[in-house]
Amino acid sequence: MDDLLSEELRLLRQSIRDIVRDRVAPRASDVDRERDYPEDIFEVFRDQGILSLPFSEAEGGSGAGTAGLAIAVEEVARACATSAQILVLTALSTWPLRIAGSDHFRDAIEGVATGQSRGAFALTEPNASSDLGSLVTRARRTGDGGYVLSGEKDFVSGSTVADYFVVFAKTPTPSAEDEMSCFVVETPHPGIIFLRRDEGMGIKGMPHCDWAFQDCHVTQEARVGDEGDGARIARHSITAIQPLLAARGLGSAEECLAFARDYAADRRIYGGRLADLQNVQLQMADIAINVEATRALTYAAGRLVDEERFFSEGDAAYIFAAKTMSAKTAVHAADRSMQIVGGHGYMEVHPLERMYRDARHLALYMGTDEVLRLQIASAVMDGGLPYGPSVSRQPTEERARPE
Repeated sequence: MDDLLSEELRLLRQSIRDIVRDRVAPRASDVDRERDYPEDIFEVFRDQGILSLPFSEAEGGSGAGTAGLAIAVEEVARACATSAQILVLTALSTWPLRIAGSDHFRDAIEGVATGQSRGAFALTEPNASSDLGSLVTRARRTGDGGYVLSGEKDFVSGSTVADYFVVFAKTPTPSAEDEMSCFVVETPHPGIIFLRRDEGMGIKGMPHCDWAFQDCHVTQEARVGDEGDGARIARHSITAIQPLLAARGLGSAEECLAFARDYAADRRIYGGRLADLQNVQLQMADIAINVEATRALTYAAGRLVDEERFFSEGDAAYIFAAKTMSAKTAVHAADRSMQIVGGHGYMEVHPLERMYRDARHLALYMGTDEVLRLQIASAVMDGGLPYGPSVSRQPTEERARPE
């Protein structure tokens, strides 16, 4: 499978593996138990230039693109999903600015690439997530050309350490009540009020918080792109981030399989190795099949984003397939590996218990499994995924057996 990667990406993978082994893996259990954002790991990513991977040299990055960052996410996720999520947010908080293509936010992008600043993506609300038309947060025009934001945002990942929020809000007009726009709001900022931190079953070290916007005034320069362009920016940003989420699931599944394999090779049972039992071998084979299928989809999805082929329905559907497959693979790998290891894997102190909780997050984050599958199905029916017409189908009368 190394043939799927260029020589540069293979070298990158090895350097990331060394960093993960020495700096990330020893901290993974503590990050989960203490539920604190791992500032020390962020500093490692900053100092080693890992945060700069997806950005071009003009943006202050190294030019490895989404494919390069996906390799880093995959390797980091083998040890710690929270730490991998730090890298995911690096891209998610900047894609809206990059998609809009405004030089006004060039400094913000460069700040993230160099680790001098961090952003957060504020889209989900108490009653709105995948359905963008249900957003309640409003941006009302003011006399000075600016806006006043009012509403509430939920599950804003990494927001307690963020230097700015990317906020999506309705900017209704007489002709379009559902029109949405995108804004960058630096923090702290008058009118942004912390509400609570939501504690999930996994990704414990990444703060997911709820925030209120109460008469939060921003200037016109804070708007990303044109007024009313927010829905497009949100959709394309969510699509562009999927290869990184797929890479997170891929790394988790790989580690689960490696753990189960090594455990089964050492464990003695019924006079032989656990790995000699046919049922155990079949379970490991099923995990490996899913892992390699996920790898092919994930690497291809990363290349599509780097080639700026994530705007059409068909390309987006392929990218969604990578994330959907990865989410299933990660949960399946954790579940089956836990079954191979037995009761020890179910205990809180065991790495597989943490990996299982972390993996479950993927089928919900940045598009639920069901929503993404519906979009894939739409591309199948509309021809966005070019499978071509059936060559076997015939009218009923032509299929009748001749007398």
